[in-house]
Amino acid sequence: MYNPVYHEYRRSTLFGCILIVLLSLTGAAIHYLRSVDDKVVLSKNQLINVSARIDAEFTPVLTFAEAIKRSALLKLTLPPEPTETQINVLQLSSRQNASLTVTAEQNELQMLQRLWPYFELASQVQSHLVGMYYISEQGFAVNGESRWPDYVADQFSLWLQQLPDDMSYQSDMTFHSEFLPEQAALMVPLYVDDVRLGRLVFALSLQTMLSPLQRQNNGVQYMLLDASGEVIHSSTSLSPQMISGHMLQVQRLNTMPWSVALLEQKTSLFAAGVKDFLWHWLTYLVLLGTLLALMQYRYRRRTLSAFNRLLVHTDRLLKGQLHGVRHIPEGWRELFDRICQLQRQPPSE
Repeated sequence: MYNPVYHEYRRSTLFGCILIVLLSLTGAAIHYLRSVDDKVVLSKNQLINVSARIDAEFTPVLTFAEAIKRSALLKLTLPPEPTETQINVLQLSSRQNASLTVTAEQNELQMLQRLWPYFELASQVQSHLVGMYYISEQGFAVNGESRWPDYVADQFSLWLQQLPDDMSYQSDMTFHSEFLPEQAALMVPLYVDDVRLGRLVFALSLQTMLSPLQRQNNGVQYMLLDASGEVIHSSTSLSPQMISGHMLQVQRLNTMPWSVALLEQKTSLFAAGVKDFLWHWLTYLVLLGTLLALMQYRYRRRTLSAFNRLLVHTDRLLKGQLHGVRHIPEGWRELFDRICQLQRQPPSE
């Protein structure tokens, strides 16, 4: 006998399977979008924390530079020393080492002589400083050493020539993303009575500043960007080709006009999201499939099997077997008895 309940059961099973696949895909997609958003928020918070750490580490450098500037201006007001000494400088025009005699009339040289210990102690006092220089408007420079190595003199002179022309009128401290190899620079102009005497230059090691942060954050790559958004190459060991394969998240710094950027593989976030998507999809598919299987099992045991037994009971009654089936499913006895009663009632005339 044709069983419409069994037919609807098969259709409902097919519909349930399709619905489970759609629901699992929807749930996995929602989890994927949320995981991507959570990763972006986590990276942003991590970047904010790193920028705060960089600002905290660079603040002592700014304080030190301001202290050197105040000390230099103070030493200009001190009475000159009577003895004449020699000071080693670099003549910027010829890029040659020279010795200048410090006399009582030369206040600038007197100041440099008194600042000489600071040149030697700068890198020891501040771990992010690798050198300290002084550029005089008189055409010479001082590095605190007995002489300038030839390659350093050439690189320093070349960097000085490449400075913008408007630097001659700059009265505030400025940051330079390119200095000597693998170094950036902080320049502090020194003015006396609105006349610029010279410029103090502090060489910065940016990788020294960023390396501890990268180690503490599981080797995450950080780098600095200048005010125009260009990568400061001295802040990272990655080549430009490798950087182009990454995407950057950027956070402005407060102590300098630069930004810190977090590097991530362009495919890492997507690949991780696809992995999570597949995992959540399979999880939802298994859970919902298990639920459907349990519901089908219960429906077969409590409804479909009982209904099939009712059909057998009806067939036996029609064949003259007055008692039908012996075993009646639980909860169906009243229906089975009523069918027996209908079978025993004589037809009405």
